[in-house]
Amino acid sequence: MKRTVVQKAFHSVFFILAGSIVGLLALLLVFCLPLEPMRLHVWQSLYLLEDEFGDSEMISGYPATLTGNFTDCLMLENAVYQNEEHSLLEQVLYMYRKESGQGDGWAAGDSLVDYLEGVQQPREVEYARYWHGYLVVLKPLLAVTTLGSIRIGASALQLALAGFVCLECAARKRKMLGAAFLLSLPFLYYVTLYTSLSLSICYYIMCGAVLVQLGLHKKMESRGWYWEFFLLLGMVTAYFDFLTYPLVTLGFPLCVYLYLSSDKPKAAFVKALAFILSWMIGYGGFWAMKWVMTDLLVGGNVILDGWNTLLARTETAQDQNILSGFLSVLKQNLSVYDNWGFYLPAVGIALWLFGLLAGCRKGFRMDSVKYMLPFLLPALLPFIWIFFTQNHSGQHWIYTCKIFAVSVFALICAFGKGIENYVRTD
Repeated sequence: MKRTVVQKAFHSVFFILAGSIVGLLALLLVFCLPLEPMRLHVWQSLYLLEDEFGDSEMISGYPATLTGNFTDCLMLENAVYQNEEHSLLEQVLYMYRKESGQGDGWAAGDSLVDYLEGVQQPREVEYARYWHGYLVVLKPLLAVTTLGSIRIGASALQLALAGFVCLECAARKRKMLGAAFLLSLPFLYYVTLYTSLSLSICYYIMCGAVLVQLGLHKKMESRGWYWEFFLLLGMVTAYFDFLTYPLVTLGFPLCVYLYLSSDKPKAAFVKALAFILSWMIGYGGFWAMKWVMTDLLVGGNVILDGWNTLLARTETAQDQNILSGFLSVLKQNLSVYDNWGFYLPAVGIALWLFGLLAGCRKGFRMDSVKYMLPFLLPALLPFIWIFFTQNHSGQHWIYTCKIFAVSVFALICAFGKGIENYVRTD
């Protein structure tokens, strides 16, 4: 069922407004939970966090294996902080916490320890730019268990999600899609995700989205639901994520859509462009609604602060023009793959794919290439993202680099789609 531009615009506005109300109510609800069990469990987890204050790399010398200790400590303090001077609504929207860092700097780990130990802290800070939707999940978990248990559970959940995706692909006779998913995971530095609260959020969202597609693709495609699907994906990402590597929640589902689509390549490509726009509207619109709601409901200058931060994060790399800055930041992000741990898998994947092509009995038809071309769009998304977010991608390259898993997934999917088309028409 086709929808007009006006209908899509109406749905977008409705979903963003309704989602903002639901998101705020969910946060208000979890902030009513008792804090003492949460504080106790975070206190019991301090030994684990303090061991990582000085060295948050899971594998020493490999920066991209970081545990995300700094941001995780922010998240944990946000989960247990309370100041009677602020109303419930003010705390939820401004996300106040105590800070022990000197000057304008933040010392997240020390601040968390000092707060739990009752040490006098020099100032209170806020972090109103983000939704902090992760607290909807984190606070209930902390009410019943410690960070160590959460990490153990996360490792099992992350493995299960990857397994379910591969099983669903196999069940639908899309083994190449499952293989592409599995082979792209190392480029997310998957092995370290379980250690980080903040750096695993986008993985959960991405896997959930892919599983929905595998189960409901035909219905979503026939009823024209994909615009709303990508809109909601952008909204959910803005709600839960800390601006880590959000592009994977767009890139992976986009590849899955292109792979499963029954449309001709040109039509699928045009729709994919529309879905990118939908995700951007959901992501940017829902994030902006947080600023608007905060200023409207409790007052302040969050809209101005958010806008200024957006401008800063999209600036060129320091002391460089836009092209040299892009190349510099790109090199920095790709440097995390500059080791034999990735050379060997990359060579193995390439040999496997060319072996499959060579196995085509009548030679690979050039007609199948047109089914591969739309995948260039998601494959190039990480490069486009870095071009427009040089400041952020340069400062946080140790985790923004994970977006290049999208390129790997897209390229393997492209070969899979081409080979699948060959088999279908042979």
